[in-house]
Amino acid sequence: MTTAERLRRLLAAIDDLDLRGRRAAAFLEEVPPEEAVRALDELLRSAQRRLDPDAVALQGLIRGLDAYVPPPLADRLRRTAEAAGAHPVEALFTQSGARRSFDHDRETWVDREMRALTLGERKAMARGRNADVLARLAQDHDPAVVRNLLENPRCTEREALLVASRRPARAVVLQEVFRSRKWGVNRRVRKALAQNPYSPPVLAVQALSLLAAQDLREISADATLASEVRVQARLLLAQRKGEA
Repeated sequence: MTTAERLRRLLAAIDDLDLRGRRAAAFLEEVPPEEAVRALDELLRSAQRRLDPDAVALQGLIRGLDAYVPPPLADRLRRTAEAAGAHPVEALFTQSGARRSFDHDRETWVDREMRALTLGERKAMARGRNADVLARLAQDHDPAVVRNLLENPRCTEREALLVASRRPARAVVLQEVFRSRKWGVNRRVRKALAQNPYSPPVLAVQALSLLAAQDLREISADATLASEVRVQARLLLAQRKGEA
């Protein structure tokens, strides 16, 4: 059994996404980096062919890369992938900065009533029932407020998309969306994160992995995004067509 097959079977058998992510990170640390990179490359390719077990495994793997792989291991895997010419895998660990960075002066609109409230008040309101208030809090720049909002059972796709597509946006806020147990696996939310020029490229690239072909085509042609994100979208499209 190959390393990729072992990883695939391991992750596909775990229902809980966080547990899948933790186990994926542990697995990558247990095997030699060359084997880990080959397994990642094979899993990326097979998942692009829309095979359900591989897509489930990849979902857990992306969770592990984002939340549980320590920086030294990520750097080791990035360098190994670069040396092997495994560019789609290398991109999963890119260290580049976002195409645009957050600046309060770029905000075209500010909800001054909400901004005047304390952090504690806004965090409490993010757990509330009022749909209009929740929509307004989707514009908040504090990750703790956004985390409470996304964990609120009354949060809908509308609010999640508002957070994911907000411009300007802080990277830590977009990270909260990507790590959300409910909304981080939502296709439209992932697409919004990938298309947001304020998303760090590593987040955008990881968000690409489970998108539909039409999303990848759109992102590959979006000149507002970092070149790494557009190139990764093209590589994934090629893999889906069996051209790479």
